[in-house]
Amino acid sequence: MTPLYSVLAGILGLFFGSFLSMLIPRLHTGEKGIFFGRSHCPHCKTDLKAHDLIPLISYLWLKGHCHQCKEKISFWYPVTELATALTFGLLFFYIQNWTLFAWYALHFLVLLFIFFYDLRYKEIHDGVMLPAIVFAFIASVAIGNPLSSLFGAAVAVSFFGLQYLLSRGRWIGSGDLRIGAFMGLLLAWPMTLTALLASYIIGSLVSLLLLASKNATPKTAVPLGPFLVLGTMLTYFFGDFLVDFYLKLL
Repeated sequence: MTPLYSVLAGILGLFFGSFLSMLIPRLHTGEKGIFFGRSHCPHCKTDLKAHDLIPLISYLWLKGHCHQCKEKISFWYPVTELATALTFGLLFFYIQNWTLFAWYALHFLVLLFIFFYDLRYKEIHDGVMLPAIVFAFIASVAIGNPLSSLFGAAVAVSFFGLQYLLSRGRWIGSGDLRIGAFMGLLLAWPMTLTALLASYIIGSLVSLLLLASKNATPKTAVPLGPFLVLGTMLTYFFGDFLVDFYLKLL
């Protein structure tokens, strides 16, 4: 039954991804009615009907255009929905327990929010991060090891805090400290260290590819948040494998 439940979790992820794809631009613009306002086309402001709001399917059915004004719908909508669906499906396949899935799905929803928000706008939204850190601590008490989680968070925050102080905010932003606290509470010690290393390796590889393809210059600002999210997710699912891989390189 696990594959079937994983598919169901993926379908659930589509709807949460649809919510994320709506939430992210509204938080950035400060639009009112984030939770209770009607969904509408960002171009012509026409209220969307129920059949326009089916995650992924509506985008494909409408061929990526608003049915009213025919303007293109941002590709961020289906990408966010699909990424959340795949993440939720993999998460349940890994956990195989609905109660634990509910706890960790909220963690991963925050990670996906960080990934797409920072990737799109190069900033971290405190209105989401601060409550998320409180939630992650509560979760560590309820289903984890709070002391290990707090130590992991302290290590990550200290790591980013030192960089922030040494560079006076030029290397990283203060938002990365909050991401560090969240990832530390989620992964705990010592996996937080593994995630940090994985994040910087991924970031370095992507930066080299961007430079080699001439899509970036040494002065191009690249957000760190998405790499921290990828490192955190990879460590959560494949942490033991990554540790063994690192040790073999030594």
